[in-house]
Amino acid sequence: MKRLLKAIGIDTRRLTHAVFAFSIERAVREQKLGDLRDRLRAIVPDLTDQFSQGFDRREYDRFWERKLRGVHAFQVARMLEAIGGIAERPISVADIGDSSGNHAAYLRGILPDGSLARVLSVNLDPVAVQKIRAKGGEAVQARAEELSLASNRFDLVVVFEMLEHLTDPTIFLRRLAEAGVAEKLLITVPFVRSSRMGLDFIRNPGDMRVSAEAVHVFELSPGDWTLLCRFAGWEATSHAIYFQYPRRALGRILAPLWRRLDYEGFLALSLRRDMTVSNRYLSWPTRA
Repeated sequence: MKRLLKAIGIDTRRLTHAVFAFSIERAVREQKLGDLRDRLRAIVPDLTDQFSQGFDRREYDRFWERKLRGVHAFQVARMLEAIGGIAERPISVADIGDSSGNHAAYLRGILPDGSLARVLSVNLDPVAVQKIRAKGGEAVQARAEELSLASNRFDLVVVFEMLEHLTDPTIFLRRLAEAGVAEKLLITVPFVRSSRMGLDFIRNPGDMRVSAEAVHVFELSPGDWTLLCRFAGWEATSHAIYFQYPRRALGRILAPLWRRLDYEGFLALSLRRDMTVSNRYLSWPTRA
């Protein structure tokens, strides 16, 4: 089919982007994220700095802008839910894996004046840290698994689409729980129905060198992420799934296409620190 479309002069990548953009628009409306998405767009009009590698402007305009907006609306909605359970006082948030400072900007634009005390961004990539600081944000450069925030306390720690990039997400989560940095943790990861390894750069021929930002290591099912978090000291209190296609009527026919070329959607887990089960395991490594 791909060869046939190419032979008759149809750009398959552009066609796929058009279909996916249509899918996302319908999905966002169906999941009642449209109003929030539009608010976020007004706060941060341009998302081309979301990732270190940047975007082709034409692809960003026809697809990536819609994709990022939908995911960000889902993430911010979950953040606001988590923050809603915190007493009315200035709150502090740590965004581990933040690549742009955009989520901090969203919170500052949405929350009432004076209600956000601090947002600390953490990233391994020095380019990301520089971008955040250039916007006036607070950022530190660190590898997540080696991060030390023991002297800090936050009302909420968020980890958006970062755990799947780690070589050892269990140790990261365990050390975060041990440090007592926060009692609440919110994570989002790609939604897959069956757990699998990522590592596409090994599966696909070539010798290209890749950074952590470009590689998924573990892609787990919702049940397995929940179990891993519990093992590491975090108990799930709620979960939600954002689908990138409409699930009503004929919208479901797009699910196989998303599974093949991207992800059906994204899983959010709201977690609270509880090391009861984790401490029953006696062989946790200690820091050198």
